[in-house]
Amino acid sequence: MKKMVQVIACFSLCFLQGYGEEHCNPADVTTVKSQKSDTGKEKEEKESLGAFEKLHWETDMDVAFERAKKERKNVMVMIEEADCKWCMKMKKGALSDPKVQDRLQSYILLKVKRSDKKTADRIEDFTGAIPSFYFMQPDQEMIESVIGYFITEDFAGYLDELAEDNKGYE
Repeated sequence: MKKMVQVIACFSLCFLQGYGEEHCNPADVTTVKSQKSDTGKEKEEKESLGAFEKLHWETDMDVAFERAKKERKNVMVMIEEADCKWCMKMKKGALSDPKVQDRLQSYILLKVKRSDKKTADRIEDFTGAIPSFYFMQPDQEMIESVIGYFITEDFAGYLDELAEDNKGYE
């Protein structure tokens, strides 16, 4: 099937763009193929993040902390990057788990890109490692932080311990 798509793409490039001008360049076929693959891969990743994407994530730090004050909730900040393999695994795994998502309902969730230096630098303890999770009070006081990828059970256990240790903050 892939071979057939390549042949059709080559035919299209040769005859439809400039009938009879030049012969098909294999690089053109590769370019068309890779563009199509990337689009399909991006679509597949978005579809597979369905449970993660159902969580309400703020992307503006000021808005997140204002909401936290109004709703009397702590903030969980996730610093990530779109092309981070471990961030993606965390999203597809622990952060898509219904039990973890239930625990996260007690937080205002803030998603920050590491490349957004203006926002990432506002988190005092941020080392640059991703994924990173920072649990903060509405006044932006740090409660705890954890860095790296966690399997679902470990992340859920961490959230449980955090809730138990910080009952006075809620």
